[in-house]
Amino acid sequence: MNNVKRKNYLDNIRWITILIVVAFHVFYYYNNIGVTPMFTGLSDNPVIQGGAVTVTFGGVFQYAVYQWFMLLLFIVSGICARGSLERKTKKQFLKDRALKLLVPSTLGILTIQWVGGYLIYRQQIPSEEAANIPGVAKYLICAGCGIGALWFCQVLFFSCLLLVLIKAIDRKDSLLKLGSRTNIVVLILLAVVMIGAAQILNVPMITTYRMCYYPLAFLLGYYVFSHDKVLLTLKKWALFFLTAGIAFGVVYIVKFYGTYYAEYEVLNRPVSVLHAYFTALGVIGVGQYILNFANSFTAFMNKAGWGIYICHIFVLLLTNTLLIPVVGRVPMFVVYLIGFVAAIFGSIVLWEVLKRIPVIRYLLFGIKRSKK
Repeated sequence: MNNVKRKNYLDNIRWITILIVVAFHVFYYYNNIGVTPMFTGLSDNPVIQGGAVTVTFGGVFQYAVYQWFMLLLFIVSGICARGSLERKTKKQFLKDRALKLLVPSTLGILTIQWVGGYLIYRQQIPSEEAANIPGVAKYLICAGCGIGALWFCQVLFFSCLLLVLIKAIDRKDSLLKLGSRTNIVVLILLAVVMIGAAQILNVPMITTYRMCYYPLAFLLGYYVFSHDKVLLTLKKWALFFLTAGIAFGVVYIVKFYGTYYAEYEVLNRPVSVLHAYFTALGVIGVGQYILNFANSFTAFMNKAGWGIYICHIFVLLLTNTLLIPVVGRVPMFVVYLIGFVAAIFGSIVLWEVLKRIPVIRYLLFGIKRSKK
């Protein structure tokens, strides 16, 4: 079996998707689609009181990207895991993943990221109620709120554990060989499998933890999409997949806009899954045409992307907290612009500084020592 070579377009897809995640969270903290905004600045959308929903650019953007961007990251992570496992033993693979994923999403939350959770706590819990909450309970609430985007690390590590378990059982890599035979018909039919997975092992009340849907996407990335033949099929049919994803996306937005997009009644619907699945495949296919290059900027973003992902929530929460006195006095697009610029550049600065501090870099980024 040929070794999986590094593909520049996958690296570029990953950091570009992270920037889309950042843009999503810029709008998310002022989101009023079916929910009360976390930060003041927008009034409740009229649909909450049974009125006609107000359509905004920020609302449409959130709907347009929410279903597929994390699915895409899990698929790409699965593809990249194959290259990693071909260079390392299973034990080394898990050790590296525990360092990079598990440490930041557990120890990092308990020691540092809870501070960002405290900023959410201040916004969500009225001061008179907060006064009656014991200190330990406050800390646990802040730690829970501090998870933020790090749920991705936790579910991804679980997916890696599942992959190693499967490989320990399937010693002859029969599933990997089977995945190499995937054609366009199978790729389309896998959408039905994804619809089924979307109904299973969803954590109550915490809709981001879809413990069958996302791990399956990761495993498909490893067993199916990591094959050059399958990737070439995605490239050949890129326009078909992307068009299908956009078409299902339009239907999904028209059908559900006004209902909070993270509710299970929206997430698990076939049209939502079809939109996510086909869009993710379309992005990988189109990426092979337009993103298969490398330069000094992409090399930097490929390294900084992880730091941006880890840090951007805290930077956004701090920025939004500082903006409270001016929100409502300036147009919201100015607030969004400030938030996005601060999240990107602030996260890069934090990453560059904190990765050089021995204990902090370990807790936040899973870095044991500075690279020479």
